[in-house]
Amino acid sequence: MLRRSFATLALCALAGCQNYNFNPVGKCVIQPGSRRVEVGGAGTADVLFVVDDSGSMASEQASLARNFGSFVNALAQTQQQRAATGLQPFEFHIAITTSSIFEGWLPSSGSPTCSGQPLQCAISASRYTGQPASLSCSDQGAACDDLVENYFPNFTLFGCSAGIGTAGAAYPQGSFVAAPGNPSVLHFTKDVWAGTTTATASLATLSTQFQQNINVGTCGSGMEQHFEAGLLAVQKALAGQQPNTKADEWPHAGAKMVVVWIGDEDDCSNPNDPTKALAFDPHNGASSNPGADVCIADQLAATHKMFPLDKYVSYFGGLGRDFGAAFIYSADPTSCQTDPTNPNIRVCKPGTCTCQCPASCASCGPTAAGACNIPSDCSGKIPALAVPGGSRYAELSSLFRGQGKSTFEGSVCDADWGTTLKGIAQLVTPKDQITLPTQPAASEVALLRIESADGKTSRYCTGPATTQAELTTDDWYFVDCSTGAPVLSGTTTCIKINHATQHCEPNAGESYVAQYLGVVPSPTDANPLGGCDPTKNASDCQTFLGGALTDWQCTPIGTTGRGTCTCAGTQ
Repeated sequence: MLRRSFATLALCALAGCQNYNFNPVGKCVIQPGSRRVEVGGAGTADVLFVVDDSGSMASEQASLARNFGSFVNALAQTQQQRAATGLQPFEFHIAITTSSIFEGWLPSSGSPTCSGQPLQCAISASRYTGQPASLSCSDQGAACDDLVENYFPNFTLFGCSAGIGTAGAAYPQGSFVAAPGNPSVLHFTKDVWAGTTTATASLATLSTQFQQNINVGTCGSGMEQHFEAGLLAVQKALAGQQPNTKADEWPHAGAKMVVVWIGDEDDCSNPNDPTKALAFDPHNGASSNPGADVCIADQLAATHKMFPLDKYVSYFGGLGRDFGAAFIYSADPTSCQTDPTNPNIRVCKPGTCTCQCPASCASCGPTAAGACNIPSDCSGKIPALAVPGGSRYAELSSLFRGQGKSTFEGSVCDADWGTTLKGIAQLVTPKDQITLPTQPAASEVALLRIESADGKTSRYCTGPATTQAELTTDDWYFVDCSTGAPVLSGTTTCIKINHATQHCEPNAGESYVAQYLGVVPSPTDANPLGGCDPTKNASDCQTFLGGALTDWQCTPIGTTGRGTCTCAGTQ
């Protein structure tokens, strides 16, 4: 329910302040327009696991599969809580791909260049196969590298675990993967939570299939391109080009998307072009050593061949749907802590980590069986780097958070993947606290509604609560982002859903949509909080009016010292 005329006030803002008097807002709020924001809460989630399938990931894949029950149990508990309050179960759909796109090498001999019509790079002997290769290229006369896009021709010879891979077959390059006989997308639909004998059996089958699918093997590319593989997977899905997958199987209209990146080496996403790609040197073993290879060197260089992380922030943030991400990478397990300002966010400190031995194992090592089979040198784990965030994993996580996205970080060395999988489950679960990208100017001009997948309004949510009594009757209210305490006077960027009313709950395919007038001026590097500054003069607001103000004031909001610009008079 809207407590104040949102449409009228938005029109006032667009027209400029002209002696309009609105109570209890007071005076016309200076704002160039309204803000419509999809803020998540979808009853359906599409989950993509992007798993490192290089040579050092066997124990991590085994731990992920072994502890998947923690993921299912966490979601089952949430489903039971929803059922107890009369809500429908939410559903989620899981797909898996690997980090393998290509592996770049300098030619073992000769100096091929891009030539011919069409342009091609003629590699006399491609690495691993020794056979000639012809690669499409883009720059006439440019030096060519050898890009390997296929698995080893013989897994036994190279001492790796096949997993879902087939010797000599093409790398997934973002395609969904699955064990033979299993579906490429696992559908945890509403019916599997019914608690019946049939439902329990279906849930057990899905869990087993996930454990089989996640065993992607260790024969993949040693030039892990985690982020690009995730992007390619989503692009293929949206274009209906995922093999063995129907167009509407993944993703679903209106569903939240969660991408989980898992790898013990940092991301090395770079151009799939033999004239522009990074390349290991066959005559210099150090160029491909984990933690000190050409990918690390590129991160530390003044110019880069790797794709900028902004590419992934823009792509995933521009999909027009709620988005969350998990980053499980090389970090000290004891450093991972919940963000004190947001209980839905967990961050870690990147750096070399030591593979932990599960509590069930008396000792661990490369010759031990099952969960105890851990490389003694923990090969592949990377140190923190002298780059923003310490690693591309940590930096991309931070960039997503800066865009208002929920992220969860974990250590790839943690023996207890149960904690990590429970955290990922929280990303999938509809949240009772939602973070807005900017702060509403006043509670009287904020509206929250639920929208169906076809863009139509399903229902309006009553609120925000502004009294103690309304905390129990209204559907939502503002809260302190750090403590979660109700804010009954003023606004914040965090709102809480009151599940007790059972009225403001999205079902499968639905999303929350917030509409409000934001604090102005908008946040900038110089003014990160946004809003006007009571210590300054009317110039903070004049930018938006283009003229002098006859009656200017800055009304503080909360305890930040910032406020909302209001005025009376004419432009």
